[in-house]
Amino acid sequence: MTEFFLPELPRLLPVAYHPNAAQIEFRSNGWVRSRLADCFASEEDLLTFLRQRNGLYGPLTVPYTDERRALDVADWYQYVTVIDSLVSDRSALGADEARAREVFADIMDDFHGDGGGSGDFAYGVAGKELWRRISPGLSPDQIRRFAGALEAFLRGCVTEIRFKLTERVPDYETCMTVRLDSFGCDFIRLMTEYAADVDMTGCDRILADVHTHCMRQMIIVNDLLSWRKEHAQDDKMTVARVLIEREGLGLQSCVDRLCELVDHHERAYIAARDQVLNGPHGTRPGIRAYLKGLDHLIGGSAEFEYLTPRYFGDGYVWDGSTSGWISLTAPVTRFRARPSTDTSTETNTDSDTDTDTQSGSPQAPTPSMTRS
Repeated sequence: MTEFFLPELPRLLPVAYHPNAAQIEFRSNGWVRSRLADCFASEEDLLTFLRQRNGLYGPLTVPYTDERRALDVADWYQYVTVIDSLVSDRSALGADEARAREVFADIMDDFHGDGGGSGDFAYGVAGKELWRRISPGLSPDQIRRFAGALEAFLRGCVTEIRFKLTERVPDYETCMTVRLDSFGCDFIRLMTEYAADVDMTGCDRILADVHTHCMRQMIIVNDLLSWRKEHAQDDKMTVARVLIEREGLGLQSCVDRLCELVDHHERAYIAARDQVLNGPHGTRPGIRAYLKGLDHLIGGSAEFEYLTPRYFGDGYVWDGSTSGWISLTAPVTRFRARPSTDTSTETNTDSDTDTDTQSGSPQAPTPSMTRS
């Protein structure tokens, strides 16, 4: 079975685009071309990356901040997404764990100003330019946390490479622990603080449940909507593969279980957020601004994952659909009202079996359709 039915996710949190989202995306793409082009094997690889619209992730997750900070956030997420893309590529960083460790050590040396990276080291040059922009808006405590967050992200990337090269699939909790690092959860929190101009250092105990459910919801939504890409790249560190290969679920049963987990963590996040807002710390302006930021982070992140060709194939154009049948094997796929009769030839053009999923409710899966 190579296609599944994706039900509507709850999407209980607000979605908003920054008022200058288009300008920020264009400027951020220009920054990638000028600063990170040398990280790609070819011009076509760079153009494929730029067509993924990764420059919209910032404007969607921090829609309320000023344009300068929104651009900083957009560029940061582009930076780490370039790294993530090359970690997943067995012809690039993903081919050699030792080489990846060397590159990441140079990135950290440049970040700390230790001079480990050479002057033409693209990752380091781009990272330093970003850091010159972002660090003045952070407190000393946040700067310390940021170094740890970047190191955790790179450590998670190396762990993912190791599992992929050794053909191992982890158990669920191991996967989730590694994903907390490789998904960048620590710097995601810091980018939310930076955009809201607040410092949540020292608030981990107050916000523990909020962060647990926020980050798990985001990871599971990401692994669900990016499953076509991760399946094609044979990535091991994804909760979808864990449920299928370690827990024996069929494809549709796996998707249904992930949707249940998304619903659980999203509602648990809202309950934990409301408990903080209604408690003794809920009157603090910084706490309230940060929690508003997390709401937009969760809602905006999901919106991006529905719209990006990164997950649905180069050439994909989102029509606003959020539920339907998805092919794992089509070069370009989309949300469909009915299962395809031949997923190996599915394209992004209309066929006799295609209908607009927004014109009516998607056809519910029958028992025969949900069996793997």
